[in-house]
This record gives sequence, C-alpha cells and structure tokens, in this order.
Amino acid sequence: MLKRDPNQPWHPSYWLAALGAGGLSISFFMYLMWLVPHPGFSMPTWQHFERLLTDMTPLPTGVRPVAMLAALLMVLLALMHFVLLIWNMREYRAARNTEAYQRLLGSPSEVQLMAQPLTLAMTVNVCFALGALCVPGLWSIVEYLFPLALLAFAAIGVWSLKLYGHYLSRLLVKGGYRHEEHNHLSSLMAVFTFSMLSVGFAAPAAMSHSVLVAALAATLSILFLVIAVVSGVLVLISGLQAMLQYGLQAQATPSIWMLIPIMTLLGIEWVRMQHGLSHHFAKPVEQGTLFVVLTAIYMLQLSVMLLGYRMMQLNGYLSDHLLGEQRHPISFGLICPGVAVFVMGMFWWHLVWVQGGIVIPFSLVYWLGIGVLAIVQFLTLVALLRLSHRLLRHKPVDIASME
Repeated sequence: MLKRDPNQPWHPSYWLAALGAGGLSISFFMYLMWLVPHPGFSMPTWQHFERLLTDMTPLPTGVRPVAMLAALLMVLLALMHFVLLIWNMREYRAARNTEAYQRLLGSPSEVQLMAQPLTLAMTVNVCFALGALCVPGLWSIVEYLFPLALLAFAAIGVWSLKLYGHYLSRLLVKGGYRHEEHNHLSSLMAVFTFSMLSVGFAAPAAMSHSVLVAALAATLSILFLVIAVVSGVLVLISGLQAMLQYGLQAQATPSIWMLIPIMTLLGIEWVRMQHGLSHHFAKPVEQGTLFVVLTAIYMLQLSVMLLGYRMMQLNGYLSDHLLGEQRHPISFGLICPGVAVFVMGMFWWHLVWVQGGIVIPFSLVYWLGIGVLAIVQFLTLVALLRLSHRLLRHKPVDIASME
C-alpha cells in the first residue's frame, strides 16, 4: 500500500514518481520500436508483436528475448504509472483543503503544480503506445483516434496554460520576485510541460494520413514549442544569474538536470515534424541534417548531465537523498533525466549511426552501443524503485512501552 510520511508536507513533486514510471515504460517501448521490423507502419503494433510471440518473424540472434523482456517491463511500468497516477490524484484532492496548499499557491513553488498536466500528458503517450502494441486491430482505426488524442492534449494544454498564467500573472501584477528564492531551475517544470505537449501534438503530425489532422497537429505542436523555448530562455537566464549570485539551492539540485528531458522532447518533436513534412509536403529528411541536429542535442544533454553530476558530488545530493537518509519528493526529479538520456540515445544511435550506414545493425558494435544505453536505463529504474520505496512506503515506527 502506498503511503507517504505524514510529517512530510504534500508537494507537487510526488507527481514526478508517476511521470518517471510512465517515461520508463515508454523507454522500454524503444527496444520494440527499433529492434522489431514494422515496414509500412510508423511504430510496432499488435500484428508485429503477435508475429514476435508466435516466432513468425525471422530475427537476428538475441533480438527476440530482448524484445520480449522489453514488452513485459513496458507493461509492468505502465501499470505502476497508473497506480501512482491514481494515488497522486487522491493525495492532491486531500491536500487542496490544507493551509499548506494555500501557502503553496502564493510561493515560488506554485509553478511545480505544472507537474500535474505534465504527468497526464505522459499518460496519453503511455495509453497510445500500450494500445497500439497490445490491442488487436486498434491501428486499423488509428485515424479516428488521432482527433481524440488532439482533444486530450488540447484539454491538458488549456489546463497547463491556466496554471502557468495564474503563476506568471501573479508575479507580474503583484511583484515579489526575489532572486534569492529562485537560485535553481525548478521553474523549468513549466517548460517541461509545454515540451511534452509539443511532442504529443507532433505525433499525429508525423503519422496521420489526413492533411487536415496533420496540419492542425503541427500548428499546435509549433505553438507549444514556441512557448517552451521562450519560457525556457527566460528561466535559464534568471535562474543562472541567481545561482551565480547566491549558489544553488541544495534542495532543488535535481532541477539542474531538468533541461535534459526538455531537450529530448524537443528533439523528438523536431524529428516528428521532419517526417510529417516529408510525408505531406514531399520534403525529404536529409541524413546530414539529422546527424548535425541530433548529435548537437545529445552532446549538450551529456554535458548538462556531467555538469549536474559534478554539482551533486560537491553538495552531496546523491549520497544524501538517493543513498542516504534524506527524503524529499523533489528527488523524483532524478528519474526523467535518466529516461531522457536513454530515449534520445536510442534515437541518436539508430537515426544517425545505424541509418547513416556507419554502424551495421545487430553487429557487435551495435550491441555495445545498446548496452551502454541499457546501463543508464537500468540505473534509472533502480533509482525509481528505491525512491518509491523510501518515499511512498512509509511505515510508522512503534516504540515499545517501558511499563
């Protein structure tokens, strides 16, 4: 049974546990995406998975067990995502009636409420991947599902804009912004949310055969892309200035890595838009452009990862919160960066190195690259399970009476 420490006040960062589980579920789908043949389809579906189960698809040695294990873990983590999602909804309803929640609305932490629409946007992605892979015949009516996906993302988008608008307008009208309270990058949570919506809208833009649906999806994707980029630039400028002046706020250390999943989402959005343009406007995707853009994004991600890791070494965050006795829900912010490095790594490895003809598929070098990424994924999964056990499995300590 899930239970948080009652002495630990509710915080929106608990939603990041569900977000991380959903992200890891999608990360295991990446194995199926790149290892299981699905010619003529944008992604593997039930008919491809069925052929995998019945051994009807000839595959190189080692691919079938990897794909089967990935499918199993994808489903299990999706179930974990839904369990944590329901738990967070219940916790949120209870927290809204507390004084602590009202204080949150008037504090810099108000922007962390953006974790809610962010997580629900991930839920739409998880449902889409699960449905395509596990529901027989669903892909045959996918063109009817794309408008429903657009409506779902649009509703989440309106909600996210209202939340962020309330937070931003309060600061602009009433003031009260103090650099010493923003010496971190936690406000990137809003940018993270807008980026998730942008990549969500980009899926129908890339996969729909309807020009109207694809054009509408692409327009909304670009809208949230612009909002994410503008907001991100402002947050980075103000946050870095405050950190240089006051130092990094120790409790918000995971926010240093939040730029990593944002770059993954915007990178995938760019790839999807390129495929959509190629499909509807006969604009071929150039391999050289893929190489430059995806490599630049991935190298920047790795640089941010290394910089953040060094900062966590200096202030002892990982040793205290992941391995030590410190417990705070903000620690769940460590999960999505690991997921993002793996997912973007799979795109970069296959679209740049394999598709570019540099690495031979399923060769020794190919599996070495997959192995390095799998290590990152495994460490991220271990971190999620450890943090979930420490923060969501609270057991009260009964002190025996001396009488």
